Amino acid sequence: MAVSFPSEWDDDERMSFLFSAFKSRDVDSADWDSKIAFWTPLIVNHAKAQGLLSITLRQLQKDFTRKGSLPMGLGTVMQEMLRQGSLQQESDFVAGITSGWLSWGMRQLIIKPLRWTMSSVLGGQINPDEPLVVPEVIKHQAGLVLQKYQSSPLTTVPLLCEDDVHGLCKNLIPSQSAFQLVLLQLLRDKKVCLLQKDGEKLVKFVKDGSSHVTPIGDTDLGIYELQKSEKLLSERLQSACDESTRLTEEAKSFNKAGNKNQALRCLRRRKITEKRITALQGKLDTVQSILERISMAETDRKVVSAYQIGVSALRSALKDVSLEKTESLVEQIQEFCDLQDDVNQTLSGVGVTDLDVDTDELERELNEILQQEEVSLPEVPTGPLRVTSPEHLPIGQHGHNGALDMSGMLSALPDVPIGPLIGSPVRPAVGQSNREASPQTHRALFQ
Repeated sequence: MAVSFPSEWDDDERMSFLFSAFKSRDVDSADWDSKIAFWTPLIVNHAKAQGLLSITLRQLQKDFTRKGSLPMGLGTVMQEMLRQGSLQQESDFVAGITSGWLSWGMRQLIIKPLRWTMSSVLGGQINPDEPLVVPEVIKHQAGLVLQKYQSSPLTTVPLLCEDDVHGLCKNLIPSQSAFQLVLLQLLRDKKVCLLQKDGEKLVKFVKDGSSHVTPIGDTDLGIYELQKSEKLLSERLQSACDESTRLTEEAKSFNKAGNKNQALRCLRRRKITEKRITALQGKLDTVQSILERISMAETDRKVVSAYQIGVSALRSALKDVSLEKTESLVEQIQEFCDLQDDVNQTLSGVGVTDLDVDTDELERELNEILQQEEVSLPEVPTGPLRVTSPEHLPIGQHGHNGALDMSGMLSALPDVPIGPLIGSPVRPAVGQSNREASPQTHRALFQ
């Protein structure tokens, strides 16, 4: 990955000052503080971007060479970072771990006597080739490794060997020594527990949702041994199946070549292999059944734990609730509801008026109003209707031009009823004209 520099890197005047050697802090503290403030975050960010868990002075001088010039004060900067804790010697980084950690055989983490000698000879000056660890980068990489594990199928495995863990995150940390530094940081953060057993280096990660890992117990070791047995049986079973297939093909080849005895020998060996396959399959089924039961037991344990949490939550929620108190509250609610119904009924029966009127007088007034609304219809004539021709009309009923004067006839007609017609009109019988309709028919029209 290319080195990322700040914007000041292109300012020749500024970089000439930053590349110069340090003066004494007692002489010019501003010069000292300005250079430290520039180089310290640049070195840490550079190591984080490159994934460098440890750095050397010689490596930094090479990476920060600008226009053929080397930074003259990097040794002083690294000494100040050591004082502040931004950098650490490997021996100081390992110092917080118990002696049991050394049983892992990480000899590369132990500072060799030659380094101590060179440091003492140089009078405390930084050895250009001595690697110094960057704690901030190690913490960052440790977090990435933990995330990688928690998102992998290996979370179902309680114990892992060191090689399996390194294989899981090899793309993040290719170097074995750097990977062990990350394991050391996880151990410090109580995110992993380490154990060496029968020459194997075992790692147990913290469970998702827990703040720290639990110690490795007999149950973890028993499950680990069962899983090893399952893996071993699966490999042997696969090997036996491959051998059976190979013997079958060889028997066919010998038979085609006319070597019947050799073909029979291959079949005999295949029979023995098939018996071994049957035995291996039975053992594998047993081991897998035990592991399945352990997994189910773990699931049951989690369910029971969830039940216990639920019971505790219910107990806390119903702490102040009892059957007697509930019945008392229901009775009080019913009493208040009954009281409200009585109040509403009482309020609805109240009549507010300023007049004291006699009921009989009101009934007489109502009858008078109803009588005024009744409609009086004229009587219907009982005789046949006759229409007088114009020539028989009395004089005076003709108009001035001889036309029939209808005003007299209209005035002679009875008044049109103003009330609603009662009943339906009676139609003339079939074949009977309006003129021939009976008086009862005309009477029905006005009823």
